[in-house]
Amino acid sequence: MDESALVSVIIPCYKHEKYIERCLDSVASQIYKNIEVVIIDDCSPDGSAKEIERLIQRKNWQSRFPSSTQFHCFAKNQGAHAAINYGISKAQGDIIAILNSDDMYHPHRLKLIVNEMDQGGHDFVFSRVQYVDGRDNIVTDSHPTAEVYSGFQKNIKCHQFPSVGFALLAANVAISTGNFAFTRSLFNRVGEFGTHPYCHDWDFILRSLVHTEPFYLEQDLYYYRFHGKNTFESLGPTISQQELASLLVNFFSQVQYDWTPNPIAPSPLNWPGFFELFMDALPHLKPFKKFF
Repeated sequence: MDESALVSVIIPCYKHEKYIERCLDSVASQIYKNIEVVIIDDCSPDGSAKEIERLIQRKNWQSRFPSSTQFHCFAKNQGAHAAINYGISKAQGDIIAILNSDDMYHPHRLKLIVNEMDQGGHDFVFSRVQYVDGRDNIVTDSHPTAEVYSGFQKNIKCHQFPSVGFALLAANVAISTGNFAFTRSLFNRVGEFGTHPYCHDWDFILRSLVHTEPFYLEQDLYYYRFHGKNTFESLGPTISQQELASLLVNFFSQVQYDWTPNPIAPSPLNWPGFFELFMDALPHLKPFKKFF
């Protein structure tokens, strides 16, 4: 596989001193070689910043990334969306991959994603997720919230949806920003991550859906960590209804009247008849039928 494409891994960090080493080690372990790393500490009140400084000065890190690591510290907390946007603004890669600072990559993740982008022409790729606890034990089938979100991804391939786009209207089947990989050109078309505290990931992928069909790579390449302090566990299976309404209004306003750059994006023009039936089938979408 051609490894000429530079992948910029953006790592926003906030209060993850305990997990950041395993996070960074998972990037250093990638079999794909052409990587730069951009780390942004969002004014963590713990020792995250000092730990990152220590980790990126290690000989093995310096050997793996001799001149391709950036580390930026915010003077005040600005939120994950701001850290991600800032990291992307500093990145040089044609491909952007995000990794949450308490999570981990599978060693083959970036190679397989770049391969799919290269061979399949995809601008946005996300993978199947495994869920781990604070000690890296797999809890996908035992943690209540993990079971819910694992079920979202299982539904993608259960003939319940005719496309990934329709699955994304039902739930955020990509699960997390850390599971996102997309081209720079797509980011330039879509724009920055929005200010939604909880749903900036879902909002961004829905805005991307207007332009391109995200590709679901059905392999366990991302490890999402449950440790009692992350957003998923504090929210449980429900999210801010106000944020959900906002991101859906934004999506439906874009597909209401015009053909979309993504020819199979969910819309009444792309999917006449079926689209209306789909809107009727999901209770959280029914209020938005007024758009159509």
